[in-house]
This record gives sequence, C-alpha cells and structure tokens, in this order.
Amino acid sequence: MRKKNFNIFRRISILVFVLITVLGVLFMGLTYYATTHFHLASTQLLNKDVAAHIVKFASPYDGTEINKRKADSVFKNAMIISPSAEVYFLDTTGNVLDFYGPTKDIKLWKVALKNIDKYIASKGQEYIKAPDPRDPAYPKIFSASEVKNGTKKYGYIYVILGSNEYRTVSDMLFSSHVSNLAIKAFCFIIIVSILFSLLYIKRMQKSFQSMIGVLEKFQNGDYTARFAVKDNAELAPVSLAFNKMADLLTYNISQLKLSEIERKDFIANISHDLRTPLSIARGYAETLQIKKQDGSITDKEQDDYLQMILKKTLQVEHMVTHLFEISKMQFPEFKINKEPFVLSEIVQETVNTFQLKAAAKNEILKCAQCQYHVWINADVSLMERVIQNLVDNAVKNTPENGVIKVGLSVENNKLIFTIENPGTPLPAGLLDWINAPVNDNEEYINLPGKSGLGIAIVKKILYLHNASLTAWTQNSLNTFTFSMTIYNRDASV
Repeated sequence: MRKKNFNIFRRISILVFVLITVLGVLFMGLTYYATTHFHLASTQLLNKDVAAHIVKFASPYDGTEINKRKADSVFKNAMIISPSAEVYFLDTTGNVLDFYGPTKDIKLWKVALKNIDKYIASKGQEYIKAPDPRDPAYPKIFSASEVKNGTKKYGYIYVILGSNEYRTVSDMLFSSHVSNLAIKAFCFIIIVSILFSLLYIKRMQKSFQSMIGVLEKFQNGDYTARFAVKDNAELAPVSLAFNKMADLLTYNISQLKLSEIERKDFIANISHDLRTPLSIARGYAETLQIKKQDGSITDKEQDDYLQMILKKTLQVEHMVTHLFEISKMQFPEFKINKEPFVLSEIVQETVNTFQLKAAAKNEILKCAQCQYHVWINADVSLMERVIQNLVDNAVKNTPENGVIKVGLSVENNKLIFTIENPGTPLPAGLLDWINAPVNDNEEYINLPGKSGLGIAIVKKILYLHNASLTAWTQNSLNTFTFSMTIYNRDASV
C-alpha cells in the first residue's frame, strides 16, 4: 500500500517543536529569575544587620555633626571587608551627606525614603530594593538603619549590597559560564524532547496509515476489514467504535439484501395471485362477449359467467384491501386507539356473521364458552379485524361437512382466543413464519407463498398490541391462538 503523507503530522511536529522551544525558553527565564531572586533575597536577609552594626559600633556621627575622617574610615573598611557593599550616610530627607569615593560617581544625590522606611519597619525581613546612588537605573538590595541620639533622628546609614562592580562581575561570570551551560542544557533538552516526540508521532503516523488502509478496503467493498485492537493503544477506543459500526453496517447490509430478495419474491407471489383471478375474469368476460355476439349463450350461462367475473373481481379487491391495510400499518405515524371493551361480544358477532358463509359450504361453525364477559384494553376495530381474518381463513380452508370451533378461556390473567378447523395441514414453512418473533421491518415480506395476506395482518395487529399469534397442526386439525391481558376496570377507576 502506498504510504500517504499526512499534513496533520507535519503540523503536529512543527507545533511540538515550537511548544518545546517556547517552554524551554520560559523555563530558563523563570529558573534564572527564581535563582537570582533567591540569591538576592538570601543575601539581603543575611546582611540585614550590617547598617545597624555600623551605627552601633562605628557610627560616623559624633552627636552634633558627621566626623568626616571617621566616616571615610568606616565606609572604606566596610567596602574592603565586602567589596560588593557601598555605604552612604543620608539625612532625614534622603540627601546623600557622606560616602566613600569620588564625587563624580554619584548620579543620584537624593534617595527616596519610602522603601528604606518600609525595610526598617519590617526589621529587614522583607525582600525590598531601593535606588543605588551610583547606578539609579538598577534598584538593588540594601541594609539600612536609623542614626539617632536619644529620640532625635539625624539620618540613615544606607548600605547597598550589590555595587556596580558586583553587577559587572556577575554579568561577566554569567556570560562566560552560566549562559554557556544553560544554552547547552537547553539544546540537550530540546534535542531529546524533539527526538522522543518525533518517534511518538512516527508511531502514531504508522497507526493512522494502518487505519487508512482498513478504511480503504472497507470503502472498496471489503466489509470484513476490521481494525486490529490493542488494549493499551491510544486509538483503541476509535478502533473498537469502528469495528462495532462496521459489524452493525454489515449486518444491516445483509438484512437489506435479504429484504430485497424477499421483497422480489413477495411481489412475484402477489403478482401471480392478482394475475390469476384477473385472467379468469378476463377469460369469462371475453367468452361472454363472443357468445353474446353469436347468440349462442343462454340466460343461465350468462348469469354464471357474470357471477364468476364478480367473484374474481371481489377476490382481487379483497387482496388489494389487505395490501393497503398492511401498507398503512407500516407507517411510523400509524397509532392504535386503545379502549376497554368485551372481546366476547366481537367474537359472537363475527361467528354469527360467518354462519351463512359456513352453511353454504355445509360447514359447522360453533363458538364454545364465548359468553366470557371479560374486558381487554385494545383497539376495537383492529381486534375485530383479527377475529374476522382468523374465522374467514378457517371457513375458506375447511372441507365440506367440517366443524370449526371458536373458543375463549381465561388463564393467569390472560384471555385466550382459540380457533381450530380440519383441513390440509399447515405447511412447515408457514408454521415457522407464524410462530417466529415479529420483525419491525415489514414482516409480511417473507410470508410463504400462497398463504394469503390475512394472517400477516393478524400478526401485525397483535404485534402492535404486544401480543403474538401461535399456530400448530395436530390430528388433521389446524389451530390458531393468541392471548390478551385482562383489563381490570376497578383498578383503573
């Protein structure tokens, strides 16, 4: 199979590279910021008492004014001991009164006292920066203490803990050592991360290519193509979902093919059933026309021909009516209208209606225990159609002098209707179809040939009432039965 290029993986690779690079830069920046912040905060905390010690043990203020010589000595010694420190004496407004070093080095002669007072109030516990008179553009950590004589404040000893020289040396060391190490570490992390990311993406791309291959097979008609599912694979849920969908789709396709075959058989059977009475009616009509033209037909023959034409026409009408009823019940919009009624009344009325038709064939139609005054909740017109079709089917298929028995019985809160008649045993295929569970999708399609549509209508109506038809043949008697749940009128009130 030809490998396909997936733009999505190229885009993912670029995105991963950009994300890793951006995150690496951010990590380095945050790390540098955090370590610098930690170093400065710890340095300030460790040296918080430097200014206080100068005030306590070597104050340059002699009580009335600054002792310039003493101040220079103290400031110089402090800067010798700690080269990163710069010592200033500020008055109460922040003006620089004394320091050690050339005057030209001072860029800021008045320091804002807000942060200094805040630092003194916190007793050196807070991380605070203040301006450096020599480098005011870069605030620095400091130590500060008030110079007092009793309750009178004369100024501040202000010690910058990171001088210009310290910052220069730090920058040089960072550029020569730390930055090189950081860049190497960054490049190593980027390369390793990208390598593992590309390997993972390559693996994902291979899985996608395999999936595309299965999809192409399925698209080309190979409905057996399925994904190989690995429990720990990233795409396992997708593979399982596709396999289930493919199984369902394959099943539906097979059912559609089967339904199409059954539909063609059904149309062929119906066409034959319709064509037969129409051909007979047409033959009698043509014969009647020919004999009438040559005057060789008697009045009795004419009546017989007309009766036969009418009979076959009614037969076609009956079949078309059944087809219409079945088609109507297949619509999703079709709803049954349930209401409580007594089934025995419909049974007795139907039996009485068919007595004349049964008598014409010398058949005996009788109803046993049809006096059960039991209520059911169902569609009256549809249940009447069920009884009529079953009785009509029995009358049609019972030989002369046969006895048709219709009966009602009650068992386990069920009203059971049974009808049995002698005649030709029901074919095995028809029995299997009647006793099989009803399929929602046009169960009349696979109705065995030459069995009529009345039974299909009965099955459909009973299915709509959550009931089912059962049939069997025993001792040359064909039996049909169904049961309905008894309706308790007292409980429903």
